[in-house]
Amino acid sequence: MRRFLLASICVLTAADQSNAREPLPAAPAQRAHASATRVGPRHRADVAVCTGAGYASFIGGGESNVAAGDYSAVLGGGENLACSNFDAIAGGNHNVAEYDRGFIGGGQSNLTSADDAFIGAGTNNVASGFGAFVGAGDHAYYATQGGVPSAPGNTASGADSFIGAGDENHVAGQGSFIGAGGSSYAAAGGKSAANEIVGIDSFIGAGDLNTISAGDAFIGSGVSNDVAAAGTYAAIAGGDRNTVAGEYGAVAGGFLNSASATGAAVGGGSSSSATGRYATIPGGYLNAADGIGSFAAGTQAKARHNGAFVWSDNNGSEAVQSTAAYQFVARASGGFYLYTDATSKTGVRLNPGSGAWASLSDRSMKTRVVTLDDAAVLAKVAALPVSEWSYTAEHGVRHLGPMAQDFYAAFHVGEDDRHITSIDEDGVALAAIKALDAENHDLQRKTRGLDAQNRELHQENRGLRARMIRQDARLAALERAVAALATR
Repeated sequence: MRRFLLASICVLTAADQSNAREPLPAAPAQRAHASATRVGPRHRADVAVCTGAGYASFIGGGESNVAAGDYSAVLGGGENLACSNFDAIAGGNHNVAEYDRGFIGGGQSNLTSADDAFIGAGTNNVASGFGAFVGAGDHAYYATQGGVPSAPGNTASGADSFIGAGDENHVAGQGSFIGAGGSSYAAAGGKSAANEIVGIDSFIGAGDLNTISAGDAFIGSGVSNDVAAAGTYAAIAGGDRNTVAGEYGAVAGGFLNSASATGAAVGGGSSSSATGRYATIPGGYLNAADGIGSFAAGTQAKARHNGAFVWSDNNGSEAVQSTAAYQFVARASGGFYLYTDATSKTGVRLNPGSGAWASLSDRSMKTRVVTLDDAAVLAKVAALPVSEWSYTAEHGVRHLGPMAQDFYAAFHVGEDDRHITSIDEDGVALAAIKALDAENHDLQRKTRGLDAQNRELHQENRGLRARMIRQDARLAALERAVAALATR
C-alpha cells in the first residue's frame, strides 16, 4: 500500500509539473493504439498491443511497461500496457488496459477492453463491458501456452457487470453479478465456463457450472444449476443440476429438480418436476405437479390435474396419482390421524388397512353425561322426516336422510342446524334401536302370557268336550230306555 501511495504521488506530481508549463490539449478522439504489432507468447494473444508514451503519462518502475494513453500510468511490474486515456495499472505483469479509464490492480495477463472497466488482481481475467468489474481470480490452468492460460479466466463483458472472484466465470448480461466460484468440472483445456450469466440484472452468488440465460434471475450457489431464458424473475437457491424455465419459478435446493412453468416451485428433494403454472412441490422424491395450482409431496406423488393435492408415503413401488381436477388424494399406509385439539387427543383416525374412520369416544374424555329416554328418542325418530335427495353440487348422486334443521329441532345436538355429525346420527339410531328392543321384550313377555292362557283354554276345552261326550252317551242310553218302555 505504501509503494502504491508513493507511486500515485509521483503521478500527480508529474501531472502538476506538466500543467505548470502549458495548458493540457484536448483528449485525442482515437484510442491510443500506437501499434497493432503482437509481442511474444508471454503476452495475451487476443489483443493488439500498444507502444509509445501518452501525454502526461507515467511509469513508476518495472520492466518493459508502456503507458501509451494520455494521463495513463503504470506503477510497476513488467510488460504491462496502459494503452488508452486515463488507464492505470498498479502492478503485475502482461496486463493490458485497452480503453479509457481502465484499471488493473495486479496479477497476470488481465485485460480491460471497455471504458471504466476494472480488474483487481488474478490471472487471465477480462473486463470487456462498460464499467465492468472483476475483483480477482484466474483460469484453471488446465492448458497453458508459454506459462499463460489458453482460455480466459473470469470475463465480465456486460455493461456494469461484476465478478468478485473465482475462475472461468462469465458475465455477459448488463448489470449482472457473479460473486465467486470455480470450474472444478471444466474439461481439459479449460474450455467450459464455471458460472455464466447471459441475462441482464441477474445474480449468481457462488458455486460451479451454474448458468442464467434470463433477466432478473437468481442462483445462490450449487453445481450445474440453470435458469433458462424464459425464467425471468426466477430463482434457484442452491443444490445440484436443478433447472427453472418458467417466469417467477423457483427451486430452493436438492438435485435434479425442475420448475418449468410460470410461478412453479420445488422446495427440495430429488428428481421432482413442477410443470403446471403455480404448481408446488415442497420436497420429496420423484414427485410431479402437472396441473395448474396443483400440489405434490412425499414420494412418487403425481398431481396430474388442475388444483389436485396429492400426498404419497414412501411405502410402495406404485405412484399415487390424481384422477380428476381438484382432488385431494393421499396414501399413508401407517394410518391417518386428524386432531382438533391442542393435546392431540380429540379427533378421528383411519387405522392402517382400515376403510372406516374411528372417532374418539373415550369415557374419560366426556363430561355432562345424561341418561336418555330411549322411548322418547324412538318417538322423535318416528316423527322425523326422512327424504331422498341430492346435493346441489353433486349431480346425479342420490342420498337418504333427514334435513339438518329437522334433526336439530328434534334432538338439539351438534353445533348448528346446518350439519349432522355421524356420531350424533349414530347415537340417535342406537337409542331408537334400544327402545325398539325394549318394546320387543315387552311384546315377547305379553306373548308368553297369552300363550299360557291359550294352553289353559285348550285344556279347559278338552275337559268340556269330554263332558259333552259323556253327556251324549247318557242321553243316548236314556233314549234307548224310553224306546224300550214304549214297545211294551
